[in-house]
Amino acid sequence: MPGPNKGRPSAAPKPARAPGWMRWLLLASLALNLAVVGVVAGGLLWHGRPEHGGPPRGRDFITPYTEAFSQDQRRELGRKLFRSFERKQGDRPRPAPFGDYRSALSLLRADPFDSAAFTEVLSAQDARAAERQKMGQQVLVDYVSALSPEARAAYADRLEAKLDELAKRLPPRKPSN
Repeated sequence: MPGPNKGRPSAAPKPARAPGWMRWLLLASLALNLAVVGVVAGGLLWHGRPEHGGPPRGRDFITPYTEAFSQDQRRELGRKLFRSFERKQGDRPRPAPFGDYRSALSLLRADPFDSAAFTEVLSAQDARAAERQKMGQQVLVDYVSALSPEARAAYADRLEAKLDELAKRLPPRKPSN
């Protein structure tokens, strides 16, 4: 009597698939590794550049304030800031990423060069950045205002330590004659 598979090709056994949770774990691990690489690369880029040896300048003045928060506090502050930006954006379409830069590129390649239009693009970028900075400052003020006196004092201690660390990295001042 012929076997049950007679005349049919035998099916190769399917390789065992990893459970779904294992794939998610692998993806999470990969994401975490990429985040670590990003932090390390960012640190090397940031601290390797001599112009960052001094005190924060311009819009970077906020950096010590945010770095003095714990990791969890920074995440919470970031979420609040993002929600603030989303509320302001409302139903309006988001601008295309790098849209202003693309406009600037077109202007830079144009002949003749339109310096007034280029100035407008730069001014629009600056105005949006200043507006976002103001929103960020308000989110920071609201966040610190909600801290308990003890948490605010601990934050002040961390901020002071961060400022002392920055001061140590300053190059020595040349004596004025």
